[in-house]
Amino acid sequence: MAAVKNKWALASIIILCLAVATTLTAIYYYYQYSNLVEKLEKSKAIINLGIDYGNGTRIWFNGTRGLTLYDAMLEAGWIVDAESYGAMGLYVKSINGVEQSVEQSRYWSWWIWTSLGWAAGGSACDKYILSNGETIIWYYSYVDPATYKMTPPP
Repeated sequence: MAAVKNKWALASIIILCLAVATTLTAIYYYYQYSNLVEKLEKSKAIINLGIDYGNGTRIWFNGTRGLTLYDAMLEAGWIVDAESYGAMGLYVKSINGVEQSVEQSRYWSWWIWTSLGWAAGGSACDKYILSNGETIIWYYSYVDPATYKMTPPP
């Protein structure tokens, strides 16, 4: 009988130790997660974000924050319809209700201001990590169907 009591006591101690270890592990990972979220919030860049609808209407959202360009677009309150291509990223089909037009060869593309003028964005908007002070514009540009060359923003 004493052996049975000792087995139950041992099992109880083991379960208690596992519960304490699990709780401490959960607390550790919660702290790490909270710390990571705080660092990500602090690392968000402040940029000048614009949109040009290709009809003379250009709107700027200066002081927009985001980790990626896509984050900044959502932070600015834009309604974005995009299709995911997995690891390649998002393809933007529509911004604020203005959809791409295959018939008119007009598509959305993003451009970044450099010392030489506007340069076409080189990646998907959800893959581009922002840096403080950048000036980026989304332009509803004409794309030549023969050469696939985009018209830069004016």
